[in-house]
Amino acid sequence: MQYLKISWCHPFEDEPVYLYSEINAKRFENRKIEIYSDGSFGIASSYFHFGGTALSDLEMPDLEDISEEAELIPELISQAEFERIWNEYFYFLS
Repeated sequence: MQYLKISWCHPFEDEPVYLYSEINAKRFENRKIEIYSDGSFGIASSYFHFGGTALSDLEMPDLEDISEEAELIPELISQAEFERIWNEYFYFLS
C-alpha cells in the first residue's frame, strides 16, 4: 500500500483542499478522504461513501505526474498518519 496526501491550492469553495488516499499495488484507491476549507469533508471506501466523495475508477498517477500540475502538492505519508486522519473522520460519522 501507498498513502498519499495531496494539497490542492485553488480558490473554489466547493472543491477539497486536502485529499488523502490509500493506494493499492495496482494503483487504485482503497480509501479516500477529502477535506474542504470550511472544515466539511467526504470519505469513501469500497463499502460506503459520504459527503459526495467516491473512489476513483482510474489508476492513480505517480507523484511526478501529479506534481506536474502547479496547484497540486503531492506527498507520500505513513500508514500511521493516514490511519489517524481516517479514524478522525470515520469515527466522526459514528
